Amino acid sequence: MPSEETEDLREEKVLFEWTAVERAFQRRNRDFWITAVAILVLVGVILIFIKEFFLIIALGSILFLYYVMSTVEPANIKNKLTNRGVYFGEARYEWIDLRRFWFKKSLSSQMLAIETNLRFPRQIALVIKSEDQEKIKEIVIKRIPLLEESPTFVDRLAKKMATMLPLEDRKKDKSQ
Repeated sequence: MPSEETEDLREEKVLFEWTAVERAFQRRNRDFWITAVAILVLVGVILIFIKEFFLIIALGSILFLYYVMSTVEPANIKNKLTNRGVYFGEARYEWIDLRRFWFKKSLSSQMLAIETNLRFPRQIALVIKSEDQEKIKEIVIKRIPLLEESPTFVDRLAKKMATMLPLEDRKKDKSQ
């Protein structure tokens, strides 16, 4: 017979459930796109001189992808934490496959990022409400360790670049 500390895994119990958008989303204004295209054109001119045509195409494709992701609103999905694992919509990740977690801000959304032991995906990111963060932390910290910030170099570099080179007027964003 299981005690309070060791849960009975034969029956799956939902510990916390919420509905959120499937990815971070923030609509960008015209100034952002003008700045981004201007930077891409300047970098493109430099790359033309060193004959890196495929790199120009790749950068243009990345900007187009970002444009699409910024204009098409994501669907709502149901996420949940259970005694067996984490559900991200219909996908289930068992606790044994999860390594560690942390909270981060992505665009205008608060996120729960979880690193996995799987080859793919290496990381899952769930959009959460800021007021639910403590409740989620309380549940997940019992199963996997918490990190204060993202352990990946790319995340730290992106955060630093966003503060050094803002593409939007931050004063204007706060007033809206």
